[in-house]
Amino acid sequence: MALSLSGSFTSCSSDDEKPQVNIDLTYGNASVIDGQVYVVQPDTFKILSVAVTPVREGHKATNGPVSYFMNGVPMGTNPVAPFGVNILTSELTPGAYAVQMFMPVYEEGCELANAVAQIQLNVLSDSTQLPSAAVPSVTQRVDYSFE
Repeated sequence: MALSLSGSFTSCSSDDEKPQVNIDLTYGNASVIDGQVYVVQPDTFKILSVAVTPVREGHKATNGPVSYFMNGVPMGTNPVAPFGVNILTSELTPGAYAVQMFMPVYEEGCELANAVAQIQLNVLSDSTQLPSAAVPSVTQRVDYSFE
């Protein structure tokens, strides 16, 4: 039985066909401005959801548990959809942080792949430091690579 399940994830038209997906993030207590994420202390930065959608029409795709790292230091894994995390900013020094996400990606008709995505989180000491040039958003489509 285990063989038939593993075969369903690897049955591709090509043995090295990787998923083609978009990874979309939704935030709480944060603003996305020019591709960077901003949060003002002492607000808790929240990634509310990590959602994978297929690029190819007619395909189905999803992701598994998301493991989080900040500047390369493990922060934990959320195995439950929508795979969010809360990051307390009150203890952080204002500045820029790299938040990395590692997750398995499953797409119908493709091999299983592990995606690594990263965002820049800017922790600000007060709201007057927010860039005013753009309209803030609470969602972001992120670039990723496969490992």
